[in-house]
Amino acid sequence: MFSTARAVVSIGLLALPVASFAQVGPSDPQIINAASTGKVNIGQRKLGGHLLATVRVGIDGQVREVTKIENTTDDGFEQQLIKVLQNVRFRPALDEGGRPVEASIDMKVEMRPSTGSMPKPVAAKPDPQLTEKEKARIRKMKCSDFQWEWAIIEKEADDAAATEFMPRIATAMYAAYRTEQGEYVDAKVWKASPKALQEAVKRCASTPDTLFWQDTYRVLMDAAVPK
Repeated sequence: MFSTARAVVSIGLLALPVASFAQVGPSDPQIINAASTGKVNIGQRKLGGHLLATVRVGIDGQVREVTKIENTTDDGFEQQLIKVLQNVRFRPALDEGGRPVEASIDMKVEMRPSTGSMPKPVAAKPDPQLTEKEKARIRKMKCSDFQWEWAIIEKEADDAAATEFMPRIATAMYAAYRTEQGEYVDAKVWKASPKALQEAVKRCASTPDTLFWQDTYRVLMDAAVPK
């Protein structure tokens, strides 16, 4: 079935408390990939096509509204995929001053044999410069910024928090830093990163104004992966 008619589904949710201090922005909403989004009942339908929709993300990272843009999936998938998008969790968008703000992002959900009954939403228009922008943002993050973001990520991703976008880029930066020094220790770096991130949370509690990556995470990773 192919449809371009726009449909809007609003969700009434209670806002969760957010930090009163500023973070490092600006930044679009970041999807938390490890968060559960729900299953789709496939039945006898053909696996193929996609749903494109604009998702409105609240300051608590929960979806406020889903507006369908295009649906090319088989009959019966549309409402199920909208429900999948309703259950996506995000680290909320941040404005120029680093404050959490409500914002919209276009998302895409594909029905493929490889995803089966648990399709994973992705950004419909990936930013080719997103990784470089995130690296620059992480370099500016203070410990308080990291703690705020990590708490949101860990709440939804649990044990998989270290694999989410921000912490994954922070670890990739450290691996690149060691490679630049002629040390090829990538495997050790990725193995040590989950524990080092947890240690960073503890250390940052007493040093909120310290830079997260340069003065905290890098120091912990140096100790975890000796030269």
